[in-house]
Amino acid sequence: MEINRNTIIKDLIESHPETLTVFKKYNLVIAGGVRGPNEPIAFFAKAHEVDYDTLVKELNEAVEKGGGEHIEIPKLEEDKIYERFVKTAIILTLTVGVTFGAIILSYIAIKLNFNSIYYSLIQAHGHAQLFGWVGLCIMGFALYIIPRVKNTELKYRNLTNICYAFIIGGLSLRIILQPLPFGAIRFLLPLSAILEIISISLFACIILSTVLSSKEKVGIFDKFFKAGIIWFLISACINFGMMVHVYKHTTYEIPKAIFSPFVHLYLFGFVFMFIFAINIRTVFAFLDIKPVREKAVNLTFWVMNISVPIYFIAHMFADRNIIAIRLSQFIAFPIAFAIITFIYGLRVFERSTRELQDVVMDRSYAKTIRTAYIWLIVTTGILLIIPFLGHGSDVQHRFHGSLNHAVTVGFITMMIIGYASKMIPTFKGIDMYSLKLSTLTFVLLNTGCFLRVFSQILVGSSGKPLFYAIMGTSGWFELAALGLFGYNLWKTMNTTQVTKPSVAGKLTEVTKDTKVFDVVDQYPDTLQIFLDFGFSQMANPVMRKTMGRVASIEMATKMHNVDIDKFLKALNDKIASKK
Repeated sequence: MEINRNTIIKDLIESHPETLTVFKKYNLVIAGGVRGPNEPIAFFAKAHEVDYDTLVKELNEAVEKGGGEHIEIPKLEEDKIYERFVKTAIILTLTVGVTFGAIILSYIAIKLNFNSIYYSLIQAHGHAQLFGWVGLCIMGFALYIIPRVKNTELKYRNLTNICYAFIIGGLSLRIILQPLPFGAIRFLLPLSAILEIISISLFACIILSTVLSSKEKVGIFDKFFKAGIIWFLISACINFGMMVHVYKHTTYEIPKAIFSPFVHLYLFGFVFMFIFAINIRTVFAFLDIKPVREKAVNLTFWVMNISVPIYFIAHMFADRNIIAIRLSQFIAFPIAFAIITFIYGLRVFERSTRELQDVVMDRSYAKTIRTAYIWLIVTTGILLIIPFLGHGSDVQHRFHGSLNHAVTVGFITMMIIGYASKMIPTFKGIDMYSLKLSTLTFVLLNTGCFLRVFSQILVGSSGKPLFYAIMGTSGWFELAALGLFGYNLWKTMNTTQVTKPSVAGKLTEVTKDTKVFDVVDQYPDTLQIFLDFGFSQMANPVMRKTMGRVASIEMATKMHNVDIDKFLKALNDKIASKK
């Protein structure tokens, strides 16, 4: 098998298992099911910061030596540690999460009143989204990704079962009990928070032990991981305090003065630190851009982590003290500065280096990651407007709700979807179940988020029923998007092997009537011939699977003004060399 920049690692391992020793040396096959990742070698070399030429040289040497007894073939087992966390997160968001949120929004739109819903219901829904949807996704991905990023084994792996059981127990008690008027069992609310603290403490122990056990040099992203864990623990402890307050005061609602800044502490502290850490380590390869600007990223870290506790305390006392009000208004500016500085440092909107221009792979996730950062910029803009709207005013509350939605759905959920669409197929060593569903998810989620964010702002500015109606429909777009995403991701996680579509017999010769798809499907090495002759669309897997099934070689050469005789000769020569 000829090794080139587009050689799929999984295919190379199947043809030459002796290359596993080389991949193990560079930590490239720990992810990707039992056969290795479904990624081109050039992409993986950049993603893992390995010199491509050195890697290929060692792979060719391994192939030449063959698989004698002196070659130790490591045993690979598919690691599914993330699956139950992610699947549970999907179930939660499609029930008490986004589904219940869509119902709440529709009810508010019908009543033309944000106060028509019991706040305890909104808080239970919010907890399902924050600790359920977002928290479980981050926990699942972190348990899988961090050992691979740090090139080490996951420590205390057996504790992950307990960690999962306790977080599910705590979530279930909290979501069910907070809105219920049964005083006799409300002592279980503090217990729910205790279960979550135990789970998060176990998670922190596992992740920190794993990071500290690594012999890899400390990366700029390491401190983001560590800070994220600290904020996760702090959030869990504050949540316990809120549940004790609800129980002791025999109330159903956490005071807004505490709950609202708590949400932002959780988001700006725990969630942002983990997302930023993963982005620092991977985005340069995912988007084929330059590595991060370390000074800008470091500045973001310190400004954000100093500002978040000030933001929380100032907002908690803003209703009681004029100094706290002014500080709560001022602190929005350094947080906004930190976010913009990070985007600048990450280079997410810069032009591609074109190092991977010739690499053929699905990059549909790229638009989702960049769009997530557009929503983060929208979030920052709203954050900067809020201090000028008058403390406690109805308009400020509407802008505040828009900010929360822009950051949780626009940025965080969009980022989860983008990374899940890239990483889970890599974890499995397969393609995403359906790229069409991924595209539809992207369109529906952005539509719903746009309608919600800007209609809620307009409701606050004008109060017109039309904007209430638009806002009321937004949740159903998002529910459809996450339903499709959940189905698509679940099918991907449950897939054990790729089933290729059947073709009419084995090709022995390419003619003018042969379908483009059949050529590349049966002889993947011919893809480079198509690219060399200027068929750049063939780099897109979707185009290969759609137009490629329709277009014959003759049709393709006419469309691209290519000499058909030369093209057929090149294809047939390549096929003949493989016989």
